[in-house]
Amino acid sequence: MEKSFPALQMGQLVCGRGSIAFLKTLQKQRVAVLYDSRVFNERARADLCALLGGDVRFIADILGEPTLDDIRTAVNALGDFAPELFVAIGGGSVMDVTKAVWLLYEHPQLDLADAFKPFQLPAPAGKADIAAVPTTSGTGSETTCCAVFTNTQTQEKQLMLGFEIVPKYAILDPNFTDTLPGLVAAHTGMDALSHAMEAAVCKAASPLVISIALGATLDLLENLPLSVNEGEGRKAYAREQCHYAATMAGVAINNCSAGLVHALDQPGPYFGLPHGLVCGLLLPYTTAFHSPHPVYAQMAGRLGFAGSEAQRCAQLVDYLWAFQTKVGVAHSFKELGVDEAAFMDRLAAFAAVVDTSMAARLSPRQPTQVEAAEILRAAYYGERPAAPAKA
Repeated sequence: MEKSFPALQMGQLVCGRGSIAFLKTLQKQRVAVLYDSRVFNERARADLCALLGGDVRFIADILGEPTLDDIRTAVNALGDFAPELFVAIGGGSVMDVTKAVWLLYEHPQLDLADAFKPFQLPAPAGKADIAAVPTTSGTGSETTCCAVFTNTQTQEKQLMLGFEIVPKYAILDPNFTDTLPGLVAAHTGMDALSHAMEAAVCKAASPLVISIALGATLDLLENLPLSVNEGEGRKAYAREQCHYAATMAGVAINNCSAGLVHALDQPGPYFGLPHGLVCGLLLPYTTAFHSPHPVYAQMAGRLGFAGSEAQRCAQLVDYLWAFQTKVGVAHSFKELGVDEAAFMDRLAAFAAVVDTSMAARLSPRQPTQVEAAEILRAAYYGERPAAPAKA
């Protein structure tokens, strides 16, 4: 049997302050833009038109979590316009809607329902490319083969999966992150940190993925507190480093899988909590559950912790607990005001997902429903997690 070798799937990454100017070098005359007006205002849109020249049309302003209705509305707004380039400027919601609209533009006969068959998307027809310009540092959607939507009729999440929808270009211009509120920087940064740490220990991670994920983890741990809390001078540098690290965490997770944090994040959408906040809250618990692990021990060693593998992992869990406090992330769902009875009533349903979730299956250790429920119960009350300190 012929041996297969891992490869790294990614688009072209462009970085640096002011790097949105890279769009001009693509020399596209017809451009469709999807954006978030809260971070890309009227003046910025005028500047983009001046930069690109040609026919630039703003077809969708995406302000909330993406829905199937957003896809249909944007496709209708596109009409018979035939862009050579789609530009997505905003957070993960904008990126995800752009991926879907681009796919249906490339394949107008494709039924929307068929677009949600995992890894069965048709090859690009070559009509247009996607350039993604993230304005937050967390989702990694500018690099991933995934787009997530809510079905407004059922309130269920639906995933579009396929390497065909990875944007051809990811333009990482940190200028867009300078005005992010600290709380948003914290939540999106914790989402990125969970991507990096989960990719690093994923069963499907290649040596390249582990290396990228380790680097992204350490950059985020070093810079996220500065990004959230420091004065403007240091904050600008920290925001830039977090922006790049979040994208590299996206590259890492795109080449393996999310992990147990993302399998257990069901309370987020159910109770209307920000995704990154839930990721950050759960991360110490899932890290403790998977410890000891050699890659966690390696992380801890690079943070300066010593001792056996198990001891370093235990110190890493403690470090993450303290890190939450540094960036202003709650330690419990109770602290966030989630009703106890409502949470416990849904606990079994939240935990049941681990039996079918690919993210749970590719974690270092797949929990039973009982174990998953115990993680979530402890996270509701904020019971401090502890990894085994002895091998």
